[in-house]
Amino acid sequence: MIRLFITLPVIVALIIFAACNQAPVELSWLQWKWTSSPGVLALLVAALFYATGSASVWIVVLRQMRRARRAEQELRTLRASLPADDAAVARPAGLASAPTSSPMVQAYAAAQPVAVHPPPAAAGTAMTEAPPTPERPSES
Repeated sequence: MIRLFITLPVIVALIIFAACNQAPVELSWLQWKWTSSPGVLALLVAALFYATGSASVWIVVLRQMRRARRAEQELRTLRASLPADDAAVARPAGLASAPTSSPMVQAYAAAQPVAVHPPPAAAGTAMTEAPPTPERPSES
């Protein structure tokens, strides 16, 4: 929608310019000379730039679509290589996404960590003691 608010005034301004400048004018560039209306020339230049911009965006979009298709194909291949029944693989609780042969899973199964944090206070009870503050060294 915002593109419309930007594009529409530019197009209207070009059309008004073309309508107001219909008198033929001799134009030259290097050795070439021709007679044309400045309005028509402005419309032709705008159309040329529009086509160039559209082609460059189209090329980028096609490249992104190709990358998306490759990623989808790779996803299909990876999903097809998964075991049919993923629940049949025994895994320790809490590490459902890691394979059982992983060293981290084996270490986790061997030594379960002990909870370091105290349990949270019950709802509705307030803490009466302030946590201890570390003493700061005095500045001398």
